[in-house]
Amino acid sequence: MLKNLKELLDAGILTQEEFDAKKRQILGL
Repeated sequence: MLKNLKELLDAGILTQEEFDAKKRQILGL
């Protein structure tokens, strides 16, 4: 899941902010 997010971030589909928010969501923080 995080790997997919990283790919979206690298592809420019997600902003760093969106990536961080999703990561926190996934990790339950």
